[in-house]
Amino acid sequence: MNIKRNRVLVLNKSFFPLRIEQIQQTFVNMSKGTYLGIDFEYELDDEGIYCFDKISNMITIRSIEEWMNLPIRDFDEVIHTPRFDVRVPPVVVCANFNQIKFPKVMFPTARNIHKRDNYTCAYTGVKLGRSDLSIDHIIPRSRGGRNTWENLVTCDKMLNCEKADRTPKEAGLTLRIKPTKPQNGMVFEVLREEWRVFVDSMK
Repeated sequence: MNIKRNRVLVLNKSFFPLRIEQIQQTFVNMSKGTYLGIDFEYELDDEGIYCFDKISNMITIRSIEEWMNLPIRDFDEVIHTPRFDVRVPPVVVCANFNQIKFPKVMFPTARNIHKRDNYTCAYTGVKLGRSDLSIDHIIPRSRGGRNTWENLVTCDKMLNCEKADRTPKEAGLTLRIKPTKPQNGMVFEVLREEWRVFVDSMK
């Protein structure tokens, strides 16, 4: 995973994003029956590595007892207790709540980053055509870079390939813009790979 996995996406009953919560509050609500955890299965790439943005199956777990009996896989985030370990759900669904608090919800997706940056390369200042657009992690994912508004910028596709897993300084590049989080609507700070299936459906 390319970000610290300590946050849970909360959806309404119709699977529309509502908010991001810390793990502790999520389990309190699951124990009350107001949240239902989702059990995900993921596709594997050619090297046998899990693709967390490619879900092969997902099952809504109806009770906290059933959730606590799920097996723990190598990639699962886990809470350790004196008596047992329990898997942490990356996404939960409100059992009864179906309202939408904010009709405009924004995550740091490629589409939203391109729009924020006016489809302009953050390093060259050149406005890009659709075929030349890409997203660059300022701090590369291989070095702990996260999928946040502040770490993602629009970049010319060829330049992005040349930059590879280097920082801008190491690649001899200078940022012409300061990447920031938008202030309008409900703006989520981060994007986990497992959330993409729900976020992309809002486009």
